[in-house]
Amino acid sequence: MERVFTKEYEVTYRDTDARGECFLTSYMNFMADCGLSQDEKYGFVIADMVKENHTWMLVDYEITIYKYVKYKEKLRAITYIEGMNKFYAVRYFKIYNDKDDLILEGKTLVILVDSKKRRPLSIPDEHYKAYGVEEKTPTIGRNKLKLSKCKNVDYKKEFNVRYSDIDLNLHVGNVTYLGWILETIPFEIMTDYKIYSVKIKYQKELTYGDKVSVKTEMEYNDNNISAYHEIINESEEVVALLETHWNEI
Repeated sequence: MERVFTKEYEVTYRDTDARGECFLTSYMNFMADCGLSQDEKYGFVIADMVKENHTWMLVDYEITIYKYVKYKEKLRAITYIEGMNKFYAVRYFKIYNDKDDLILEGKTLVILVDSKKRRPLSIPDEHYKAYGVEEKTPTIGRNKLKLSKCKNVDYKKEFNVRYSDIDLNLHVGNVTYLGWILETIPFEIMTDYKIYSVKIKYQKELTYGDKVSVKTEMEYNDNNISAYHEIINESEEVVALLETHWNEI
């Protein structure tokens, strides 16, 4: 089978912010859809996996943004599995505009788990064949992201997990975590700066009705900002750590 999968998108009105530019969360939704579409093309349908209590869980997510597109612009997303090892897989994404300019790159580390028994599952051999991965990559799963907790808390907000936050696996979708931390960023930062880098480390699941606290620490460096974020559940456990980097417009 073809190793690289391609799908086209158009930026709709609901995908755009106050500047008329595509939300980063929409880019993430495009990437998620592109990955799921490749899975389904190869016969790995998410609804069937859920019935079998199998699911891919995100461990790490890294995104670099080179350019923000606007309303009505056409996009071409590509994705491929770079490698697999035991329970883990690394997937890459790239998004191009209609001029074939690279506007975004993404990399995810995922783990295959039994959602009922709460333990990892070995990736079946047919996945290696379908995604064009010829052999196991021993280093995959060993070099996980290492992100720091906030040393100081500049901004804090609390959120309840809504029905619209959960996915087919009945836990909070990965894009929601980024949406929460962006709500802690002051309005003037959101309007005068743009994110060019995001790193996310997912540590625990959240389900409907859970409550979380989101903490943000800001570091100002000339025309750039580095922000560090913690999402904490009611038991004071760290659910996710995020790091965002911003350029002044």
